Amino acid sequence: MKQFHPLTVTAKRNETRDSVRIALDVPDELRDEFAFLPGQHLPIRIEQDGKSLRRTYSICTMPGEWPLEIGVRVQKGGAFSEYAATELAVGDQLDVMPPFGRFHASTAATNNKFYLGFAAGSGITPILSIVAATLRDEPNSRFAVFYGNRRQTSTMFIDDLYALKNHYPERLQLTFVFSQED
Repeated sequence: MKQFHPLTVTAKRNETRDSVRIALDVPDELRDEFAFLPGQHLPIRIEQDGKSLRRTYSICTMPGEWPLEIGVRVQKGGAFSEYAATELAVGDQLDVMPPFGRFHASTAATNNKFYLGFAAGSGITPILSIVAATLRDEPNSRFAVFYGNRRQTSTMFIDDLYALKNHYPERLQLTFVFSQED
């Protein structure tokens, strides 16, 4: 049975004005247990006001990359998201369970496929991991991503997506859709 492990926050930075990226160090002895498929998520538990609070966040890094990173969109009144944005600091520990989830992708170097991904808002988090791993692991495959947000300034991981586009210019197509762009 999977259990929670204390993981140390090694980095925290704002992605947008209402989202943060959090890096979690996985000790060498736990790396096999924390191996994941692109698209899977991490259950996280904190104690707040004497109560145990549990949330899950998708991993946005690729398998084999350490530390693990998650993206958190701050929700008004969101107990964990507000804590993550305002109180959580580098050096703090979070109780984290090994990755799981059925929304994932398996890659194969021999694949020659065209993939299509759709995401909106923070839903890009698992898609980012899937896109990056697919482009890295399947040299003959291509990917198109349609990504909706309110405006460009609220677009999580936009720099990561452009970096992937620059690295794989012939294999990645990005289409951004903004509903409230000024």
